[in-house]
Amino acid sequence: MIEGLLNDIDIFLQKIREFASDDLGCGCPENVFEQIRFLRGEASPGNTNLGIVIGERLLILFADEGEIKPFESEMPRLILSGVTYRDSIGLNRFRLVLTGPFTKEQKTSIEREIAKYGDKVHSHYF
Repeated sequence: MIEGLLNDIDIFLQKIREFASDDLGCGCPENVFEQIRFLRGEASPGNTNLGIVIGERLLILFADEGEIKPFESEMPRLILSGVTYRDSIGLNRFRLVLTGPFTKEQKTSIEREIAKYGDKVHSHYF
């Protein structure tokens, strides 16, 4: 039973590695993926559903368009929360993964806000 559970965990961690590397374009060396922490609910910056810290270098936050209401005030707050968390614990990069039907205007607004924080903050849409 334990062996099966460990195998399932290994598969799950491999999926996270693939998501970060392939889907998000993380160029992190393999050893960075030896430590992965999960942040949920209130423990997650901006109260997003899920945050992942990889190798104490990369923060990934996940948010759905339906959770970001009102958009005009919540999106900048969410981005600032991620940047603040990243900086407070000495991480290198922050990636915001957004799901849902964002309009072209909303994406432009998000990119404008993210640009304020330099090239180590990125958004991804799924």
